Amino acid sequence: MIWKYAVRECKAHVMMSVLCLVQAMLLFAIVVGMLSIFMVRYAGYRPVRKLVERKGFICMLDSSYHMDSENGMMVQSSQAYEAMLKDAHVEGQYSVDAFVEEPQEITDARKRNSYYKNVWAYDDAWISGYQPALKSGKWLQTDSTEGEYLEAVVLQNKDQYKTGDVVYVDTNSTTELQTKIPVKIIGVIDPAADIIYRSNNNGSVDYQILFSNMVKQTDDLSKLDYMESEAFNPVEFFISKKNLDCVQEAYADKESEKNLSKNYENVLKTKKQIFTTILSGVTLITMDRNCSESVYQYNKNKVAQISRFGFLHDLDYIRKNTWQNIMADLSELIPVGIGMVLFTMISFVTLSTLMYQKNMRKYSIYYVQGLTWGKIFRIHVSYIFMIVLAALLLGILVILAAGHFGIWSGLAVQLGVVQMIGCLLVVVLLLASSALMCLSMVKGSSAREQYGKGI
Repeated sequence: MIWKYAVRECKAHVMMSVLCLVQAMLLFAIVVGMLSIFMVRYAGYRPVRKLVERKGFICMLDSSYHMDSENGMMVQSSQAYEAMLKDAHVEGQYSVDAFVEEPQEITDARKRNSYYKNVWAYDDAWISGYQPALKSGKWLQTDSTEGEYLEAVVLQNKDQYKTGDVVYVDTNSTTELQTKIPVKIIGVIDPAADIIYRSNNNGSVDYQILFSNMVKQTDDLSKLDYMESEAFNPVEFFISKKNLDCVQEAYADKESEKNLSKNYENVLKTKKQIFTTILSGVTLITMDRNCSESVYQYNKNKVAQISRFGFLHDLDYIRKNTWQNIMADLSELIPVGIGMVLFTMISFVTLSTLMYQKNMRKYSIYYVQGLTWGKIFRIHVSYIFMIVLAALLLGILVILAAGHFGIWSGLAVQLGVVQMIGCLLVVVLLLASSALMCLSMVKGSSAREQYGKGI
């Protein structure tokens, strides 16, 4: 019965209902627009926020050396790096001395003692912390203990490899393998995707310092080659360090020194290591939030002593710059947007209150005929809710239709979860404020008094 009376109110006050509908739609449009601008800027940061918003620092490692080593041995694992620090955790990536499926140019270069590599490995934290956009397949797995073959995702400038292909590591940088180790391609990275590889170091000091991008950093993808490329090879293979260690152990145990390589002496020098890794690339060094400033500075100084790096920044500095860039210009829009929201909301509440006052005589008659003030109040609130709901649904349809026909192309307008939550909060605020205003009008009044107030 309440909804029946609410529909009757809509029909009895078409003009006022339309005015309220338009104001509610305007209010939803303002909220969706402001939240969309924020979400567009936040979208790139969201996937790596958990990586960045910790205590520690980020650096672009070229190489690191054991200080107690007489021959300056390079650091090959994050665990070895951690051992030289105090209460720190290192999340790194690795340059692997390996090349998958050598083209003729690489074979010719090796004859001149020029060695190339196109394999990179990640610690688990990088694998679980960020997944680039894929053209096909799946991303690397942190629980991979496969020892028979390497699982790899590939980044390439042409459609040379597909998900499911099996290729082989023919050689590494020191020895020529007698047994070809299979590499199963489980995914293909979109060439236009941002990846955590080697920082583009384009002067940015926010979260974007983590990323490289083949398309953005290469003038012509078709001209990428192994001899002259600085940032990317035509084909790069990314694997799990855990998977690499399992394969290393399996094949080193199975193969004798003579079968590992044609060159027996080189095998002895490598201590039967099939793959040599170097901790290199974007590296996070994090500590407990409650660690002392002396420990923090010790670790930072130690990194500067044992490593060659392109940059070294505090994560807190990166986080602050990120939020500053996200909120750039929004700080000027927010007061304007809030002002528009408040003005529109006040106008809507005022209109709904006027309608309630205008209907006082009718509502008093309802009361005399047996309806309680509670039911009468719910009729008016249901009437307001119908207008607000209609405004929300119409607004959604308009946004979806505009997006379908490309009207929003190049604009920040989106309709996502955050925008819908914002709109639902507006619905609650409109209903609550309208209800409170109407309740204040009838508090302590009799039906006769309300009848006299009707216009």
